[in-house]
Amino acid sequence: MNKLILALAFLSSSVFATQPLSDTHKGEIELLLAEAASKLIYLNNDCSKPVDPEKFKELAKIKAFSEGYMTIEGISWENTKRKANKMYGGLKIEAPLGEFCSEFREDIRGHYRFLKDTNS
Repeated sequence: MNKLILALAFLSSSVFATQPLSDTHKGEIELLLAEAASKLIYLNNDCSKPVDPEKFKELAKIKAFSEGYMTIEGISWENTKRKANKMYGGLKIEAPLGEFCSEFREDIRGHYRFLKDTNS
């Protein structure tokens, strides 16, 4: 009986993961990722903490998964980038002299402990 339940759970999660995202979910994920990206842009531009843009998509998958989304397939990276830059502008207005640097560094360390600190 346990094997049957386990098999059904695996099958249903596999089917769920392969279903395309709805427009609502795409927008939610894009907003979630844009918020994270705006902080990374701030760290890169204002805190001398370089961020590898190639790794962002991998981090985006982890971020979305940690928030309960099974995939990020089908989101618009252009929309995400545009939203992130707009949010970065807001952060820059709110803290123009790097006041958020330590907070954002700690946030990154707290969520992505496996990342190597480039300042070391």
